[in-house]
Amino acid sequence: MTEATRSRDRGGQEGHEPRARIRARELRVLERSVQGWSQHRIAAEEGITQPAVSKILARAEERILRDLTAVVAQQKARQTLRLEHLYRESMLAWDESKSDATRRVQRKTKTGTGGTGATVAELVVETQHGDPRFLDVGRKVLADMRTLWGLDAPQKLDVRATHNRYEEFTEDGLRAELARQRQLLAASDVPSPTPASVPKEDADGND
Repeated sequence: MTEATRSRDRGGQEGHEPRARIRARELRVLERSVQGWSQHRIAAEEGITQPAVSKILARAEERILRDLTAVVAQQKARQTLRLEHLYRESMLAWDESKSDATRRVQRKTKTGTGGTGATVAELVVETQHGDPRFLDVGRKVLADMRTLWGLDAPQKLDVRATHNRYEEFTEDGLRAELARQRQLLAASDVPSPTPASVPKEDADGND
């Protein structure tokens, strides 16, 4: 085994641990983290530092996220192929439903007064306008594809921070509310009477 191969198979503490031991520790750390263990408790159990536990969890979560992203992309591609097949089939059925239809019609001919009529077979060609049910299937398939790829417009949200209670007021109600607010402001501006400013008759209790 070359030095480069040995370096790839080892790591962890000072680069002297086998890769299998590192993977096993990652699995234990991740499992205990899922169980609700704190990073300090995991570090004490594994004999490593808390920053090392944090690095192990970040590396494991990044790898899991990468794997899940690949799986989701693969499933989306597979579902897209199936939906495209359904769309093609629905369009082929729609085109076929528009084809002219030929049917056999029999009618009797008259040979004269009291005579026996002959039966004549005719082929009648009827123009078809297409079955709209196939178009409805195609429309639903396209809707499923838009949902799968997130192409539908997001729902509009009300970005107003607070509800303006004055929006529900009528014009007369707004005028009345404005007058009330002015009265409150005027009352708050009037200084409170002091003993020196009270009239003498009021202080003596005289009218």
